[in-house]
Amino acid sequence: MIRIKVYKLSQVICAAVIAILVIVAVIVGISLFAGGRDQEAVQTTMAQVAPAQAGVSARADKLLSANAAQFLDPLRLLSAQLPVEPDAVPVTAETEQGDEPDDVDRIRVEISKIEGEYQPSGKDKPRVLIYHTHSYEAFAQDEDHPYEETSKWRTEDVNFNIMGVGNRLTEKLEALGIEVVHDMTEHEPPKLGTAYVRSLQTLQSYADAGEEFDMMIDLHRDAASARNTNPSCVVSGGKRYARLMMLIGTGEGSEGNSFSIKPDWQENYKLAEALTEELNAGLPGLCRDIMVKTGRYNQHMSKSAVLIEVGHNENTLEEALNATEPLARAIARVLIGDGGN
Repeated sequence: MIRIKVYKLSQVICAAVIAILVIVAVIVGISLFAGGRDQEAVQTTMAQVAPAQAGVSARADKLLSANAAQFLDPLRLLSAQLPVEPDAVPVTAETEQGDEPDDVDRIRVEISKIEGEYQPSGKDKPRVLIYHTHSYEAFAQDEDHPYEETSKWRTEDVNFNIMGVGNRLTEKLEALGIEVVHDMTEHEPPKLGTAYVRSLQTLQSYADAGEEFDMMIDLHRDAASARNTNPSCVVSGGKRYARLMMLIGTGEGSEGNSFSIKPDWQENYKLAEALTEELNAGLPGLCRDIMVKTGRYNQHMSKSAVLIEVGHNENTLEEALNATEPLARAIARVLIGDGGN
């Protein structure tokens, strides 16, 4: 009897060990899969800074039409902001895809109520701040000039990431008589999902020091979308220019998570509208419709704040760099008025 009982107990133990190993293997596999996506997928939100996933495009006559299929996409459903307590730091998950419109009818009404247009300061030498919440965003790999990735479509190498594009934009603006502060703080480390927390700290440090700017630009590159069939470039004079887009946040938050301090988004919208019109007047089709979303994007720090997307991850670096020239001209003309070059 004793031998029989020992034998059966051994079977049970063996089966239990095998079951545990299988469970551990499954958990590890899921973790590895999720971890690979998190590098590019997780984008910051927080009670003070949280970008939410709702948006539209330009004023009433320029709004994008809603596409019901977009809201049935299971990947899109992952990008809804998580409900959180006021002091918590929520995150949003998104795939490498472009911004999408949401709640178009409501925002159309809000945009139609905006009165007046952006008024330039008239300064001979306006002052611009350029910074990068997502400092490692990079572009398509070039086999002749490859870069080392920190994760997919991201690199610390300033010669290939969005900060390098910021350097080129700085040069172009300074050549047009604009004073530029290009902040090269790397806001992504240690975690992409809290980058907006750190970029807000950067902006706050300038405010605490009494620094004033006529425009604050958070320079990004967008993500390509399989649903977006629009061309990614505008070609003029044999030169390819990555398309641009202005993004404005209202600070409403989502799922009941609003912000106690909201941007004066209507004023920021006027600036984005003036830039968009100036860009398209100089090079038709270069700038996509303005995207308005319910996040805040740190735009409560200025009435002249705008997030500018320069191309997307399938554009080349050269195309993005080319786009800084017309962008600089448009900024100069908008800030200086008729005196701009």
